[in-house]
Amino acid sequence: MYLRTVPMLYKVLLTLLILCGLPFSTAHAQDHIISRAYWEDTSGQASAAQANVQTFTAYQDVLSKGYTNSAIWIRLEIKPDVHTAADGKLILRIRPIYLDELTLYDPLDTSDIPRMTGDRTNYTEEEYESLTHTFVIPEGDKPRFLLLRLKTTSTTLVHIEALSADDMLHSEIHMMLSYYFVLSLIAVFLILVFINWLNYKDSLYALFVVRHAIYFVYSASFFGFHRLLLGDLIEARILDIGYNWLVIGTTGFSIWFETKLLREYSPPNWAKKILNGLLAWSAIAALFLLFGEARLALKINMMLNGIGIIVLLVTAFIFIDDEKAHKSRVSSLLKKKVLVSYYLTLTAFIWLSVMANLGGVGGNAFSTYGLVFYALYSGVVMTVLMQLRANQLRNTNIQFAQDLLLSEQQVELEILRREEQSQLLTMLMHEIKNPLTVIDLAQHADNDQEAKNYIRRNVSIIKNILDRCLNADRISIGKLNVKKQDVDVHELLRTLIAQQAAGSQEIMLHTPSNAVNIHTDYQCLRIILSNLIDNALRYGVQLQAIEVFVSNKNNATGNKGLSIIVANKPGIASWPEPEKVFQKYYRSTGAKSISGTGLGLFLVASISKIIGATCDYIPDETSVRFELWLPT
Repeated sequence: MYLRTVPMLYKVLLTLLILCGLPFSTAHAQDHIISRAYWEDTSGQASAAQANVQTFTAYQDVLSKGYTNSAIWIRLEIKPDVHTAADGKLILRIRPIYLDELTLYDPLDTSDIPRMTGDRTNYTEEEYESLTHTFVIPEGDKPRFLLLRLKTTSTTLVHIEALSADDMLHSEIHMMLSYYFVLSLIAVFLILVFINWLNYKDSLYALFVVRHAIYFVYSASFFGFHRLLLGDLIEARILDIGYNWLVIGTTGFSIWFETKLLREYSPPNWAKKILNGLLAWSAIAALFLLFGEARLALKINMMLNGIGIIVLLVTAFIFIDDEKAHKSRVSSLLKKKVLVSYYLTLTAFIWLSVMANLGGVGGNAFSTYGLVFYALYSGVVMTVLMQLRANQLRNTNIQFAQDLLLSEQQVELEILRREEQSQLLTMLMHEIKNPLTVIDLAQHADNDQEAKNYIRRNVSIIKNILDRCLNADRISIGKLNVKKQDVDVHELLRTLIAQQAAGSQEIMLHTPSNAVNIHTDYQCLRIILSNLIDNALRYGVQLQAIEVFVSNKNNATGNKGLSIIVANKPGIASWPEPEKVFQKYYRSTGAKSISGTGLGLFLVASISKIIGATCDYIPDETSVRFELWLPT
């Protein structure tokens, strides 16, 4: 799927970028500049007369000197059209717009008024209405040289043209259409990702929506729309500072988004430190700008653009593991090939611009708008990748919904099965108890007392087993009803002891002298105490007394309550395992030779929780002891 999608994606994007790039060309406009040369004034103090006698170095099309403290003097040779009118005019168009101060020296200008432009000049003072910086100069009747002094805190990347009024108009229309096309394309993808965010409410998508919106603002400002829209309201120098913050903020937020994207792949600690280092790098650039070092801040930021993308590429290539990501079951993760391909093409793309901006290579028309193309390319590619991510997330959600529906159906079937099982168990209990009642009545007719006792004990055992099974079933389906009332604990214990004491097995009851009453469910308490006493009788040492202690006691949290401890000496069943003693169906190894269900203590713990009580296994050195605590 991805191997087919990604190459097609790049073909579409390449077509879009070519369509975007064609309008920036001015091939149909006649440029009246026939030679270009520059001289670097390291002192920054030279006058036009001093500069005019220096040795200039020729260059072609775009001058690229990187970030420098020097003033750059540019000498332009202007050749008029042979058919020009005597009063013909040329428009000197200078791009990009982030150049700070441009001063023109024209031998045909005898006004002796400094002619300046740049992004520190108010937009309303431009000599020609354009998003670029402009000077209107006489065409003249013979070739001549102009001097242009450039001083800027941004990169010294400058493209200058001299166009006739008609060519300038046509070129401006062409350029504006291309600007609108690029911004419209970014806006379309911004709307697309915003809709996806509304559908999925994914945090990474939210960041991407913000990043795309920042790219839109950055691109519009790079074209100069901020000067057009805000030039009448905000001073040019303030706009210049704001633009610098926008440049650094765009890079910083983009790096933050990329680190968030990579963190989804659970990077190792070394990779996290590298990603945090990129964020720290951006923060350092912001600090330099904050303290007024704009040139250094912008240079550091440009280096971050170039080196950061390589770091992201190498880091992603090293640590991303598709198999590991698949095991983590994070459904929205893109394949390693897709992400690495994105970073690889982005690296090649941005370095064409970064090298020119840093002065490492000569500039060209592409490098002038390279960062806009980078923002467009990155935004478009990542939009498509995020769409792939959204598709994966949607498919996962569909699968999750299907699994959830299946689980709900299985739960409903399980509930139905349990209800049917409960009905069957209830019916069996009823059918078995009737014959037991008959047996119990029949044994009264027998004169053999020993036989009668034997029958009575075994009938009681069977009834207890049935009751426990029925109570366990009620608890499992949540149908054990609780009706609280005042209960005389002393009387209840005496009744249970009288019913359960067998032969010479003595049960000793230790209670306070005063009446012991609590407010709880009578039947639930009866079941709990009956099971505790029965457990002691069944598994304790024969002929050894069972002891029951009743006392007032606060629990561990300080709440007042009643403590009932049932203790017996360990018999053949020996000591139970503390961590398993309350588990359903648990029986110790020694207890398996004695009849039982393994439900008694399970019922004790379960019913205690239902009525707000607790039951703990608290053995001492000689006795198996269970303590029931009831709130009063």
